[in-house]
Amino acid sequence: MKNSALLLIALALPIPIASAAVGDWTKGQRAEVRLISSGLGKDGRLAAGIEIVLPEGWTTYWRSPGDAGVPPVIDFSASQNIGPAEVSFPVPARMDEGGDTITNVYRDRVVFPVSAAVTNPAKPVDLALSLHIGVCNEICVPEDVTVGLIVPPGDHDTDAAKSLAVADALLPGAAEPGVFALDTITRDGGTDGKPVFRFVGTVPDAANADVFVEGPADWSPYTPEFVPGDKPAWNVKFSRTGSKIPIPGASFRVTIRSGGRAIDETLSLN
Repeated sequence: MKNSALLLIALALPIPIASAAVGDWTKGQRAEVRLISSGLGKDGRLAAGIEIVLPEGWTTYWRSPGDAGVPPVIDFSASQNIGPAEVSFPVPARMDEGGDTITNVYRDRVVFPVSAAVTNPAKPVDLALSLHIGVCNEICVPEDVTVGLIVPPGDHDTDAAKSLAVADALLPGAAEPGVFALDTITRDGGTDGKPVFRFVGTVPDAANADVFVEGPADWSPYTPEFVPGDKPAWNVKFSRTGSKIPIPGASFRVTIRSGGRAIDETLSLN
């Protein structure tokens, strides 16, 4: 990946533990990271978030970085009194880095909402996060940060709840068939090593929409190309050289931001 040769090796630090619903900031080489939690929601699950603050001019990457960049590695396996943590991602900004390199990034500040089932609601939740992200400007540096947060039983933090509500509002919602959704995906040429697929649907202000397509794990997507017509469509080429995942039946996750709203849906190739 671009800038990969410039990545520096960071030392892992012991996990700093805060006993509150809003944790202390942990400083990396460029970014600052903390955990926040509003406690248990009405669904009985822990509502939490990973908050990252970046210096002016620096960026970090979405779960699918684009043509270059470093995807975040988020590990809550050392946590206690919770089940598997589910991490959500706000829709990123698309950045042109020049030379046909387009990346999907966050600037300034971002919160990744986290949800997890609590094993015993009468006991504290011990959140322990190991986070690896790339933080880039003219060069990229790795941030390897460990941070913790103890959430007491019955705790509810109003400030954290407000921050998480803002973060949740930035997440894509479910597709709305016939209003805001993709309907079909078909093969549209290319080679088996670099196939092209066409995604067709109903999208408001489609010409100005931001479309992000993720395919099977070892396929690399190119930036979607808008195709005007009776129904808006996007052609997406993938590089799948060396992939063992067949084309028939492949699944694609599509995130679209348009008209002040965003959706997230999964489609499979018949």
